[in-house]
Amino acid sequence: MKKILIIALAAIAVATMCSCGQKSLSSPEQEIDSTLCQFSNIKVEKMYSYHDEERDTLYFDNTFKAFWPEVINGKPCTALQQALLSAMVDSAELNQLDMVTEFLLDPSNYTDYDAKRFTPVTSVKDDEGKLSTSEVKVIMEKMTDRLLTYRLSTNSYLAGAAHGIYANNYVTYDLKNEKAVELEDVIADTTLLRNTILRSIKQEYDYDKDQLFIPDNGLLPLPRDFFIDDMVLHVVYQVYEIASYAQGMIIAPIYPYMLKPEEMKRLFTPYGLELIDYTD
Repeated sequence: MKKILIIALAAIAVATMCSCGQKSLSSPEQEIDSTLCQFSNIKVEKMYSYHDEERDTLYFDNTFKAFWPEVINGKPCTALQQALLSAMVDSAELNQLDMVTEFLLDPSNYTDYDAKRFTPVTSVKDDEGKLSTSEVKVIMEKMTDRLLTYRLSTNSYLAGAAHGIYANNYVTYDLKNEKAVELEDVIADTTLLRNTILRSIKQEYDYDKDQLFIPDNGLLPLPRDFFIDDMVLHVVYQVYEIASYAQGMIIAPIYPYMLKPEEMKRLFTPYGLELIDYTD
């Protein structure tokens, strides 16, 4: 899987530059500073038709898009690249995207079908419920003086399925320390974290604990994903992680007002308090 993703990233790269101090990257008129940050806009799209044993025709439309980091603060950003690749692999495994992701570049990797029956096409038909699609997008959501936040948006649909599957995975990168931030870096007390998450879910969604998928041990699973925005830690649960498909993705913000000052200092590590810029 990781080999396929690395090939995808290296396959097509169009260099585009931006300054690390910029809050928005969408305007083409912004001043370019290639000495601080360099990113590549990557897009790979593969469309195929497939004839099954009954000679029915199925269609596959698979897309990979990325605003891929090459240089951060004037230096190669290997740690960030590795974190993004790892997040893509985790997302594929968690959300059953592994088959369509591997198929993205080479149908011979798609083991459910005979690869010899795939024919590259320039367009695919969206009729008779025979179109399978997948899309992986690597998006830079926000950059501050300290943190860089990436969102990996994935969605896929296999023809004939009741519904598709989707996810938003996050990677937080510390520009000062040049490292990807893990949950254990910022959280000191996991028991308090679980209790606070449940309070947040009740506040945001009005779900009680018995409306969630809780293991037999009675402990809410720790989140795999999180991001930090405006002094708030947002923990993220993907579809099916702790709730049904109908309940969707759950994002539980942990606001400072939800906890007493002594609880904030117990919940977060000193490094975590630094990242969310918390003061009493």
